[in-house]
Amino acid sequence: MRTLWAGRSLVVLGIGHLVGMGAQNTGHMDDWFRGDLWGLPREQFAHPSGANGAFWIVLASFAVPLLLLGVLVCHLARLGVVVPQSIGWGLAAWSVVGAAILEPTPLLLGLVPAVLLIREARRAPAAMAAGAEPDEVREGAARL
Repeated sequence: MRTLWAGRSLVVLGIGHLVGMGAQNTGHMDDWFRGDLWGLPREQFAHPSGANGAFWIVLASFAVPLLLLGVLVCHLARLGVVVPQSIGWGLAAWSVVGAAILEPTPLLLGLVPAVLLIREARRAPAAMAAGAEPDEVREGAARL
């Protein structure tokens, strides 16, 4: 159940970022679809601004991969597959480093799914060793 909530929180964070940052940058969207970002000078990649900066903070940001990771985690949770601890630790490290660099930031919210994933991954081997493997885990593993 923790894994499912971790996935859901990742989906909410990804959508929240896309909607929040997208709403703040709607003025640049016409530029994106007109092709204004094609052939930008190298300087614009080192120091993005305007439509280019808006693109990197909205569509090219971490939000889409975070959203997709959340969908994957939810799917795996429904199959009864335990997500490796390394995913939780990676999310935790990314959240803490990002928050240390940029404050204030909602990056610390990434600790919520990270902790849920770590705790679930730690709990799962103990439950398996005690013979408490749920039927869903066996069925989920069989489907994989």
